Amino acid sequence: MIGFGPLPRVRQRPYFPVLLTPTERPGRWTTTMYPPSSQYSLLPTDPEDIDSPADPLDAPPTSKPISSWLNVNSFRTRRFAFLAAGSLIVFILAGLYWRHVFQETVVFPEDVLVFSPDSRPKWLDTPPAEPTVLRIAVITRVDGFERRKAVREAMFKGVRKEDVTLDYRFFVGAAPKDTNGTIVHRLVEEENKKFNDIVMLDKIDDIPERLSEKRYAALKWAASVSNATYDYFMTLDSDTFVRFVPLARRLPELYGDKKVNPREQPVLIGRMSQHLTYFIPTIPDGNTDPNDEDAFIRGPWFLYPAGIGYMMSSSLVNITLSTDPPLPHHIHYPSDDVMIGSWIGALRLFNNNTIEWNSTEHSGEPIHHVHPKPFLPYSVDTLMIDDVQGWHDFPGRGGHDAPISWNSVCTHHITAVEMKGLRKRLEFLGEWK
Repeated sequence: MIGFGPLPRVRQRPYFPVLLTPTERPGRWTTTMYPPSSQYSLLPTDPEDIDSPADPLDAPPTSKPISSWLNVNSFRTRRFAFLAAGSLIVFILAGLYWRHVFQETVVFPEDVLVFSPDSRPKWLDTPPAEPTVLRIAVITRVDGFERRKAVREAMFKGVRKEDVTLDYRFFVGAAPKDTNGTIVHRLVEEENKKFNDIVMLDKIDDIPERLSEKRYAALKWAASVSNATYDYFMTLDSDTFVRFVPLARRLPELYGDKKVNPREQPVLIGRMSQHLTYFIPTIPDGNTDPNDEDAFIRGPWFLYPAGIGYMMSSSLVNITLSTDPPLPHHIHYPSDDVMIGSWIGALRLFNNNTIEWNSTEHSGEPIHHVHPKPFLPYSVDTLMIDDVQGWHDFPGRGGHDAPISWNSVCTHHITAVEMKGLRKRLEFLGEWK
């Protein structure tokens, strides 16, 4: 039996742990965009720069001569090392793959998705004779980098041009005038240089009180081209998931027996609610006080598109921007969606002298009769389409919540990860290329 002498002691190098901050961990969604510098640890530049002990047993073993690697035993050793290294590489790659799969795969509760082969509508398999042309405005926070990334990848990328032709922009307000705001502004500029799809509204602060001004600016962008060149202007929040192909194929179903030409007729499509507050323009553009708001009056009930989003025909876009005075658009959140419906209602009813209009308690005066000035010398009657099945909130996340089904074309209150998960659903296969 061959005996072995005592094993030489190998000097261990000191271990310096590197703590990853939440933003440094791959694959995590964080709310902290810029971690403070205090979270980073300074490590020694040369951990081995330590005095060597005098004990000769602590010295590293002497390297073997090159010739020793040429014998049979060393060949087996090298083959074993090669196989071990290869196995380690395969193991690491497999781990990275499965981590990617688990991170990108979303498991939805059973009651969230409702698909049955028997309930698949026929219109879903009927492409339009011509592509529907959309101009799309996504209202987003100025620091919503991850949201914009998710919307680009999960919604806009690879839309079938046979069904939909789209031109989209993200609308952001001005970042705060502080150090972090300056950094955010610079990052948005860099993002826009890369994608060229952001409209930066530097004169409108990115705060809820001025959200309606962002919507009005988006409307002006839509009208920057002739209404004869597109069908609908679509506005949505950055947490709304849209299936554009079913959206276009569903339009004939919504029209029914009506002959609708959005380039010549005023049409508004969305999920409708009701309100009776109208607005009178009293705040000029360029006003810097976010607390100022246009005046309120009360009249007949009207329909307005809930916060899920809406589609305004190009003809209606042209009409809304031709008024004198301009339509009121200094309305505080969350009434920015009510504002859209109030425009439609005012264009239809302000010319009617038989209707009774009253001030509201918002004016600070006793309630009294008022006589609003018409925005146009004629009345505009808009076709309002309330798509209950197609436009809804995610189950349990809003007043218009419903399960996601074949009919779901616009679903609100969706996370960025859920958007990616929905796009990958087998039921939606073929809607993107």
